[in-house]
Amino acid sequence: MTHQLAGSFVLVALLTLSQFAAGAESAKSPPTIESMLQDLKSRGIDVIYSSSLVPPDLAAPEGVTHSDPLNPDPLMAARRALAHHGLELRQIGPDRFVVAKAPEPAPAAPAQDEEMREISVYASRFAIDSGSLVGLLSMQGPEIDSIPGAHDDAMRALKVLPGMATNVSARPYIRGSLSEDVLVRYDGITLLDPFHLKNFQNLFSAIDPAAVDGIEVFSGGFPVNYGTRSGGVINISAPSAGTGYENRVAASLISAGVSSTGTADNLPLEWFGAIRRSTLDLFEPVRNSVGKPQFSDTLGRLRWKTEKGAWTAGWLSLDDQLALGVAGDAELAHARYRDEYFWLARDHRFNGALKTRVAAVISAAERHRTGTVNIPGVANGMLEESREFQRVEVTNDWTYSSSESSSYSFGAEVSLSSAEYDHARDVTISPDIAAAFGRVPTDTVRHVVDPEVAYLSLYAAHRRKWANFEAEFGVRLDAQDYEGFGEHAQLSPRLNLRYDLSDRTRFYASAGRFTQAQHVEEWRVEEGQVSSDSAQAANHSILGVAHESEADVKWSLEAYRKRWTRVAPYFDNMLNPLSLLPELAPDRIRVEPNASEASGLEFNVRAPLRENLSALGSLSWSTVADDFGDGDVPRSWDQSLAATAGITWKVSQLSLSALAGWHRGWPRTPYQLTMPIGVAPGTIVLGDRNSRRWSNYYTFDLRGSWNWPMRRGELTTTLEITNSTDRANPCCASLEGAFAGQPLLVSTNNWLPLFANLGFVYRWRRE
Repeated sequence: MTHQLAGSFVLVALLTLSQFAAGAESAKSPPTIESMLQDLKSRGIDVIYSSSLVPPDLAAPEGVTHSDPLNPDPLMAARRALAHHGLELRQIGPDRFVVAKAPEPAPAAPAQDEEMREISVYASRFAIDSGSLVGLLSMQGPEIDSIPGAHDDAMRALKVLPGMATNVSARPYIRGSLSEDVLVRYDGITLLDPFHLKNFQNLFSAIDPAAVDGIEVFSGGFPVNYGTRSGGVINISAPSAGTGYENRVAASLISAGVSSTGTADNLPLEWFGAIRRSTLDLFEPVRNSVGKPQFSDTLGRLRWKTEKGAWTAGWLSLDDQLALGVAGDAELAHARYRDEYFWLARDHRFNGALKTRVAAVISAAERHRTGTVNIPGVANGMLEESREFQRVEVTNDWTYSSSESSSYSFGAEVSLSSAEYDHARDVTISPDIAAAFGRVPTDTVRHVVDPEVAYLSLYAAHRRKWANFEAEFGVRLDAQDYEGFGEHAQLSPRLNLRYDLSDRTRFYASAGRFTQAQHVEEWRVEEGQVSSDSAQAANHSILGVAHESEADVKWSLEAYRKRWTRVAPYFDNMLNPLSLLPELAPDRIRVEPNASEASGLEFNVRAPLRENLSALGSLSWSTVADDFGDGDVPRSWDQSLAATAGITWKVSQLSLSALAGWHRGWPRTPYQLTMPIGVAPGTIVLGDRNSRRWSNYYTFDLRGSWNWPMRRGELTTTLEITNSTDRANPCCASLEGAFAGQPLLVSTNNWLPLFANLGFVYRWRRE
């Protein structure tokens, strides 16, 4: 039985368990406050609460349930239950509340949980959870399901955050960094490449939206427990259920799947599982124009709660079988990808001051890719490549709170990784075209390499809070032993500061060094790399101010600078970054800067306009360039000036939202076509790389959903339209052919046209 079948069997078992593990209804214990708040969350009402105020075992008073006969409204029932314990719900936005102590003579602790205090000091942090579209910046954020254009992909919702540069890919560039420079974690586990259609723009993330409770994004200045990457952090948390279960069946024009989340009544067991498969490849128009982009994934975890913590076992499996391009296309590609992760973690709290988490992860991946390119008079070639990776990682994190105002965190990470590469390509380029791009006319490569590396990381940080001032200083040590190719070590000190001018206004600053050693799965095998690169090193500095008005209008202004003093070489395609087989394209070049720098200024605002209407907006100015000693060259994803504006309206069963995005065109390399001489075809003359820009990019995305309550559940239908104005946003130039006595043929391609996605979700639950 394959792991995919095993995952399917586990999910079927979970669905069955959700029906029977609840136990006899007559013996059911009284509901907890936490389960009532989770029920509100499932109904679209977001409630923020602290585990210190609402512990998991805090029971509702007798007679008050999710369907309280005295108060059929679940929100009113939750208010009654909280009031019994001296607590209340305070509204902070449309369908958004926070649990706080009710005004009593006894002094009350701030209505803010321990985790929020831990993250409050960090600059450039945003969080997307299941609240409203315009949640509190730096604490909560846009609702994943309400972002127009997300299309069944939680990672695509990140486009509303400042500092994100995205194209058709679900994998963003964060503040000028390469997309590979961003650390992605799920449930505390590092994921190496959690995307579908790898090597083909990473069009979809591997995380089912049903598997996401919230997303934290650090675009800079992240704490020392996040390491190994220099650009940013995307940290995804897994869902959980307070009591009962919720099962879900979903289908759209992109994907279809089932999921189950629940908690057993008679066992301290919590589960989550999801299986998803693409549907795009089932439609004839897609097969006739694109090919067969088939992918699937399964993700889940089992969590066994104990008196002092919990045991967690989880898995993630990805499978892609791709046939891209159709007969007659210049490029044809076939690929098979498989990724598997299995992890076991233990969370343990020794007392109110000391807690720890230890996790062990086993991951493995296989990549097989073949393809051909045939552009008459320009290039002809083939590619065949196989890659395999294996990794074992153990992490241990500790937190010690010595007092209300002082805490320490420290930990270690150890991992062993190995890879096997087999890369072969053979491409012939027209001599005139090869000369224009600085290539050799014949490029034949066969390279086999088996790198291995052992990683060790240690970190420690001290956090101290005074009346209006908070500071954290941390340091991280990363070391690598590349088997037979040398040893490396990097030291990374980091400092985060925050000053509260008032209850509504805060200033913050961050400075630190962030290093990034080369992973074995990042070997530049296409150029025959044998030994590892020196670790990249970047210095981040951030200065910002944030304010929240009495009317719940929240805004922030932030300036940042990110300077790479050591940069690893990377590859870029001068004309067409969307090539199916970029290694075979004539415009493929190697970029090796001396240093790089990204800097910018970002303004963000979130505002409730009225009871059921809210809006968001952001404006950012930025620049990112590589330094080659004799001058700077903008990186290909430098967008200079960008703006986003969104609005959402929610009433009863209807939800409508719109999102407009605009940014200055990305850099491009200018060119001129030469006229043919005699029977020779015309060729191309290039200008300075990235010295011009494409026209400005604009898109207007729409989303609407309607919810039908049913006897045994609820049905939601959603319609999303991306680029609703069908604007042609040019992105790239493709060489199409050079024929005797004729000019070279070059076409301009655009980003995605208007695209509509219709989806349905049916949920049924037992509380």
